[in-house]
Amino acid sequence: MKNIINYEANIDCFMMHKNVELNALYERHSSNYDGKPWITVFIPTYKRFDLFKEALASVINQKPVDFQWDILVVDNEPYEGIPNDVEGYIRTLSDINIRYFRNAINLRPGDNFNRGIYLARGEWVMMLHDDDLLFPNSLEKMGKAVCFLEKQGEKPLGAIAAQYYCFLHDPEQPHGNDTMFKQVGNWVLHEPMSWRFYKLTHANVLFTGHPGGNIPSVGTTFKRDAVLDIGGFNDDFGISADLILFYCLENKFSVYSTLEPYGFYRFGINTMAKIESAYKTIKAGFDFREYVYNKSIFHKVWGWLFRDSHYYYFTEAVLNQRKIVSRKFVRFSDYSSIYDKKPNNFFYKRIYKHGILSVYNKIKHWEVKRLEKRAKQEGMEREIEEYCS
Repeated sequence: MKNIINYEANIDCFMMHKNVELNALYERHSSNYDGKPWITVFIPTYKRFDLFKEALASVINQKPVDFQWDILVVDNEPYEGIPNDVEGYIRTLSDINIRYFRNAINLRPGDNFNRGIYLARGEWVMMLHDDDLLFPNSLEKMGKAVCFLEKQGEKPLGAIAAQYYCFLHDPEQPHGNDTMFKQVGNWVLHEPMSWRFYKLTHANVLFTGHPGGNIPSVGTTFKRDAVLDIGGFNDDFGISADLILFYCLENKFSVYSTLEPYGFYRFGINTMAKIESAYKTIKAGFDFREYVYNKSIFHKVWGWLFRDSHYYYFTEAVLNQRKIVSRKFVRFSDYSSIYDKKPNNFFYKRIYKHGILSVYNKIKHWEVKRLEKRAKQEGMEREIEEYCS
């Protein structure tokens, strides 16, 4: 089952669409902006104006912080010289640091992500899709997370994936969740900073069957130079291109995930809500694991032992998520064309889930607690300007 794709080939995806015209349409800054933001909040958008306004509002209404930051919007609606609603709205805003660009043609999502990372002026790039929302103190907390995690480990920090709360979007009642957003936002403002972070490594695939990480939205933050170094998002990898980016970053950089949600991820209108996305996700996960299994003799033996268990565990997680966002019944047999073997029941439950996986999860839990203890010992609750210098 040899996979011909080399997922770790250093391909410069930033240059794939360098000849596609990019239109710089608007730029505005506050009076105290020095042109050197530490964090750029990047919003890629495409024909979802009403949702975009909500996403942008969640950024504009961030709790004040003691570092420079700005907003970057890259619009993927093809530009033909006519302003759209997004541009018109951005031009009405005042006293914010924002830049607005629009592509001449519609690019693939990952290619548009690369444009935003390339255009960002910040050392760090915090991502927010145009249908998602940040909590009002997510920028502050991510700033503190970056400052702390930069001091940990032997490798430089490359990315922090952000957890999120999922909610279903009903287009017939688009404001049905507004009260929940406000209540949860007010609640997290008064919650102390969480110093619980999960370190992502290549071992995550071998033990869980999943690369780890999350969809790059709702506060997920990348070191700009790190993403430039490894070539960016490669949309040729399909629906899992974002997770593979984390895996590739791990070769040179430390990558973590928050265990605290940084905002809301909207199910119901995005790609992941489509039925066919479950098939693509399961197939992409299988193909990537096959690549990992063929990296060495050790990996081949590991794949021989755990291929069935990894496939079953990963597919089970995807189908459970499908139940949240769709009433259409799905079964393992619906994906038999990808892989049709089930693990031995005793081996799967006793050896893999309650043995290998359980031990791995306990080790990761100990790592999380150790990081949390270290943060408290170092007095990381102090204001950001005191320890981020």
